[in-house]
Amino acid sequence: MTTDTLAEPARPRSRLSTWADRAWYEFWKNFVWLILRLLVRFRYEGRVHEPRRGPFIVAANHASFLDPPLVAIGLRHKSAHMGKDTLFDVPILGSWLRSMGTFPVRRGTPDRRAIRHSLHVLEQGGVLLIFPEGTRSQDGRLKLPEPGAAMIALRTGVPVMPAAVINSHRIMRKGRRLPNPFGRVIVRYGRPMAVPKIEGRLDHATMLEWGNRIMAAIEALLPEDQHRAR
Repeated sequence: MTTDTLAEPARPRSRLSTWADRAWYEFWKNFVWLILRLLVRFRYEGRVHEPRRGPFIVAANHASFLDPPLVAIGLRHKSAHMGKDTLFDVPILGSWLRSMGTFPVRRGTPDRRAIRHSLHVLEQGGVLLIFPEGTRSQDGRLKLPEPGAAMIALRTGVPVMPAAVINSHRIMRKGRRLPNPFGRVIVRYGRPMAVPKIEGRLDHATMLEWGNRIMAAIEALLPEDQHRAR
C-alpha cells in the first residue's frame, strides 16, 4: 500500500463559505445529539484531552452503528471520517454525508483514494476520526487493527487521541434497527499520543508495531470485558 501522491490541494475558500459550512455542521451536530439523547443514554469522559487545534487523529474502537456519531458529536472540532461507499449511492443521504465530512471507502481492499483523502484532511490541519479495526466487533471486544490507521499516523506524524466507546454493542447490536433504551454508553477520550513522522517506505513491522500501540491506548480506556481476547 503506497501513498506517494496526495490529493490535490483544495482552492482557498471564502470566509462566507467557511462560515456557512460551519453553521451547517453545527446545526446537524446539535440535531443528531438531540435525536441520540431521545434514544440512548450516554455520557462523555476525558473531553479535556482533545487538542485545542488540528491536525490530529481520533482513533476509536467500533462495535455498533452508534459509534461514529457518538464519538464525533463529543468533539469540539468538526471531524472527517470514512463511510462505506455504498451509502453514498443513496440519493440525498450521500450528499448529506459528504457535507458532514464523511467520505467513501471501499471495504476489503486498499482504497488509495480514501487514504489520500485522509492524508489531505490532516495536511490541511483537520481532524480525522478513524476506526482502526476496520469493521464492527460482534462481541464488543477489540479486534486486530487494519494497517491503515497506523500508516496514516506515521505518514503525517500528527498526534493520535484514543477514544473508547463502552457498552454500545449491548445497546445496539449489529443488525438491530433501534437501540435498547436500557443501559448507558460511555465515550471516553484519552491523552493524545505522539507519533513519529516517517518519510519514504513504511515496512510492515513498523505499521504493525504502531497499530498495536494505538490499539493498546484504546484498550487502556475500555473495561476488561471489551479488551482483546487473550
